[in-house]
Amino acid sequence: MTTISVAKSSQVKEGELLAVAVENQKVMLTRIDGKVYAVENKCPHLGMPLAKGKVCDRAVTCRWHGAAFDLTTGANVKWVDSFVGVPLPEWSHKVLSVGKSAQGLKTFNVAEQGDDVSIVM
Repeated sequence: MTTISVAKSSQVKEGELLAVAVENQKVMLTRIDGKVYAVENKCPHLGMPLAKGKVCDRAVTCRWHGAAFDLTTGANVKWVDSFVGVPLPEWSHKVLSVGKSAQGLKTFNVAEQGDDVSIVM
């Protein structure tokens, strides 16, 4: 396992998302209740980036299809239910999911020391 410096602590703001690339992986950092978390910056539905999503109640919602994920655990809290922010009727959710089941996000161990944020790969 390798520890890689990915950002300055001052760049990771409470409730905001910061996208970084680490060893060919798209990673997203955020600070929640003062602690830094890192998850993959790729929605498991269709692989779209999550860093431009909305953060609310410790979760990020994918702006493309409405899937939501807990930023502290990576767990899926809501699967696809909208298209580019427009809610769709429940009968269409299964069609929109294109046969994919709800999945969580990959998480990364984070170390914050001084003004340095590192993740373990």
